[in-house]
Amino acid sequence: MNEISLDAINTTYRAAMFDGEPGLHWLRQGWRGLRHYGRRARVAIEQGDQSAKASMIARADALLNVMSGVLDTEDGTTLGPALMTVYTALRFTLLRANTENSLDALQDFDAALSFLDRDMIKTSESVEPA
Repeated sequence: MNEISLDAINTTYRAAMFDGEPGLHWLRQGWRGLRHYGRRARVAIEQGDQSAKASMIARADALLNVMSGVLDTEDGTTLGPALMTVYTALRFTLLRANTENSLDALQDFDAALSFLDRDMIKTSESVEPA
């Protein structure tokens, strides 16, 4: 009987789901979506629209759940656990923004995602495969 490893199944699943081999490039749209929700939450706070603020923060949190779920966090991996740590910090920042109506928290949220979008992609593209 031909057995397929769980790692092979996960790699095949990710490749099919994201139209190619897994990499940082397929996380970019998620990071941009998170920034969009953060900016809309900021506008909602500025306008005193608590319902819209809560909705945008809930959407951002749901997207973080999805993005966390596709990370490879198996033993021996480094990027998945690192991004999981970043996503956890982003969740706490969203919580602070929501509970304190904090524009500063949303600015921190946007700045962190801007870094991911710009600098991590640039760094990954400069690394040549062994």
